[in-house]
Amino acid sequence: MKNILFTLLMLAVITSCSKSQDNSHTEWSSLQYFYSRGPLPPPYHYSYEIAVNKDGNGAINYHLGYGENAPLNYTFTVSAEDLKFLEKKVCKSKIVSGTVVENEGNHPVGGPTEYSRVIIPNSNPDLDQPPRVFQSPVFPKEEFAEGLKELYESVQKLVPGEVWLEINGKQTEYQTNFKK
Repeated sequence: MKNILFTLLMLAVITSCSKSQDNSHTEWSSLQYFYSRGPLPPPYHYSYEIAVNKDGNGAINYHLGYGENAPLNYTFTVSAEDLKFLEKKVCKSKIVSGTVVENEGNHPVGGPTEYSRVIIPNSNPDLDQPPRVFQSPVFPKEEFAEGLKELYESVQKLVPGEVWLEINGKQTEYQTNFKK
């Protein structure tokens, strides 16, 4: 009987210790995704940020050109199912592990860039510490590239289709009416 009780106690201790050191992706409060089309002439350049909060609120800020126009701002709601899927992609990307590192080789000149940032609040508000911020590199090592790509695609898919349609329409209008 002592052996069984001792075994159960040890399992409980081991489980609680492993969970206390877990950098769990379920702790995140906000995820931000940043995309820039790259250095192109103003009518063809655009950039945007997508932010998703753990409560399901999301927003996209879309910038046409290089800042001469006000950004296009849209808000949307993310379902609980999509948030769970996003959590899996955050975990798979390893961004919150702090191990995702930049590829120190030659970086391409020009072209689009993208990166993501995950914010994890302090678990103990009495410690008066800022939230932890984990940011992916723009040019990650090959071993992390696929997981990050999946995360980026998942974030982009959270924005409703009708929002993307409206943005694409405004982008086409901007390109057509741009004064050279």
